[in-house]
Amino acid sequence: MNVLSQGPWPTLSDYDALLMDVARRIQLTKTKHEIAETNFRALCQYVDREGSPLENKVIECYPSGSFATGTAIASRVAKAQHDVDVVMELDVPPNSPPRDIISLLFLAINGEEGSRYYGKVTQNSRCVTVEYGDGTTVDLMPIARIAGPERAGNLFHFKRETGETHHKPVNPWGFAKYFNDHVDFDPAFYDLFKGRRLLVEGQIVEKAETQPMPNHVPVEEKSARVVALQLLKRNRDIVWRAPNRTGRKPPSVALAAMALDAGTVHASLLDEVIAIASHIRSRLVESDGPRGTVQVFNPAYPPDEFTDRWPENEAAQELYDGDLRRLIVNLYKLRNENFSLAEQQEVLERLFGETAATYAIESTLDARLREMDANRLHLGSTGKVLGAAAAAVGGTTAARAATREGGGELSE
Repeated sequence: MNVLSQGPWPTLSDYDALLMDVARRIQLTKTKHEIAETNFRALCQYVDREGSPLENKVIECYPSGSFATGTAIASRVAKAQHDVDVVMELDVPPNSPPRDIISLLFLAINGEEGSRYYGKVTQNSRCVTVEYGDGTTVDLMPIARIAGPERAGNLFHFKRETGETHHKPVNPWGFAKYFNDHVDFDPAFYDLFKGRRLLVEGQIVEKAETQPMPNHVPVEEKSARVVALQLLKRNRDIVWRAPNRTGRKPPSVALAAMALDAGTVHASLLDEVIAIASHIRSRLVESDGPRGTVQVFNPAYPPDEFTDRWPENEAAQELYDGDLRRLIVNLYKLRNENFSLAEQQEVLERLFGETAATYAIESTLDARLREMDANRLHLGSTGKVLGAAAAAVGGTTAARAATREGGGELSE
């Protein structure tokens, strides 16, 4: 069956198609989503097992952060690695010494030599991290409920290197609910990109079954704001891989909170990324916090500050402002310049990494080949689609030749 026989699709710009394919490549697969759920549930049961230092102390476990808001991305795309943040509500006094609670959770998971997770566990200042053989991780953050809104609790902070210790009021469940209530499924976004999915994948893919963890949702069934935020996070991760980059990354939860206030959602995915990045830049000039930096709070529970550890100082704030400025400049170039496929790939690699960029370019070539088969269109020397008349005047270039623009084939 020719996928184009389904009927005409809404017009989709080249640059939006590229960004959508980048976004598609950094998504977690349904299989990885299910593995993440299996891992975190097994850990919660293990902490509560008979003989554990925290036996019968686990009230509830649930994903927080990106998994709870549908903004999770692969931390390492080529290796399909991902990180899961999990809240573990414990039946302990909310004013318990943070050192004791963090240490007990570490001991409960690490266990004795030869046990399931022994040697795979790291104790951090606010969570305990378990790393699996494939490089994926689960961060378990213990909290104890306190009076106030539903699921509010005290987080336990203890930094062994300095002895720094305190309790922090948080409500990750409240923020996830608030975020999801404000970025509902967008039918227009789905209608715009479903045709692209058919062109790229060559088949209709059914919506995933409901999962106990927040559903695994195909990328085009998400809000444009969610997808744009995922691209923003991917750019942040790529930038922070530079060998000279040090310090904390801007926390995903702070970026998500600021993105909610970026105004009306744009029909163009590229314009939506620019709008969020520009709005965050406007926040990064603020200096009202105790360190002379921006402060971002949980809109569902204002005592919960998302920027209590980043930015560490004005320099860190200015550093990320520069990253966002370069992102915006490059996206404007992608939209406004008549770039060849090789030039488009160079921009995408700089912003989102080689693996995602290669996937986007190859998907573009595949989509154009399908259009050529269906409509007798041709590729020009820059990879642009030409009609039959234009092709007769200007000549055509085979699709495979387009992959060698700039001197090298596309590869993983």
